Amino acid sequence: MVTTVAISPELAKELKLLKMEEGLASIDEVIEKMLIEYKKRRFLEASEKFRERMEKKGLKLEDLTK
Repeated sequence: MVTTVAISPELAKELKLLKMEEGLASIDEVIEKMLIEYKKRRFLEASEKFRERMEKKGLKLEDLTK
């Protein structure tokens, strides 16, 4: 199923440039790759917050497996 999304001409230009720079076949692939990277970053941020909270409580990862 194809969906049309309205974006500014400047953003369309940037997406096309990224497509060429990354050697991808479509803008769809550019967006998929960006979403994957975004999700990775969010996961890493959540992981860091989790580690900081554990450290404040004096816990280590090994304590979770006991």
